Amino acid sequence: MNKQKAPLENLKIIRDELKKRNWAVDVFLFQYKKQEYIVLVKVYSEREKKDSKYAIVKLEFIKKRGRNENFCTYADLYKIHISDMKSFRKFFGIEYKENLGDVIQQFTQQFSTFIPNQLIVDKEIDLKSSITEYLNKTDMDSSKGIYCIGVKRNGTKKDGTSGQRSPENNQKAAIFRPELFEKLKDDTTISFCFSEDPSRQKTDEDILLRWKEKKNNS
Repeated sequence: MNKQKAPLENLKIIRDELKKRNWAVDVFLFQYKKQEYIVLVKVYSEREKKDSKYAIVKLEFIKKRGRNENFCTYADLYKIHISDMKSFRKFFGIEYKENLGDVIQQFTQQFSTFIPNQLIVDKEIDLKSSITEYLNKTDMDSSKGIYCIGVKRNGTKKDGTSGQRSPENNQKAAIFRPELFEKLKDDTTISFCFSEDPSRQKTDEDILLRWKEKKNNS
């Protein structure tokens, strides 16, 4: 007898693929009550305390037509967790009902039908820009921007080990400089540096030459 699939199993599939790539976030579209939402699926970092031991991902819902409005929560395999029902109902335009458990269950069921069953790398412009905005806010290894200006060696941590490239920086480099990333990805102690100024962008050849010179002089 086949085991029944958990309602939000696809979130775990996406999370596992993100972790395999050492990426931080995925995004897809969700429609509810004729309103479209951009959904960010975020991986818990190693240094981050989970909201629950059963939590698999963090979720951020953003109104597609009102990008400054968002709702953040988390999910396990079976449901989306709502700590503030009033904010939840207001954000999604849900009228008050006595049985709130049924409301969340119905919402989770509809949401589950929009979750892709795999990580889709090639995104439409709106979704790609949402990923870019998130990575620019959370990438601690570099400045904001999508124009690669070089690479740097990460510092040494307190325990004497080398600092590792963050999932955010890893994903940003893989998206915006895929060929350069492929050449340097195996050295996880390197981070990629970005700028918002397109005039500062360097070619792969220039970045690799500079990096080689740095290593030879160190």
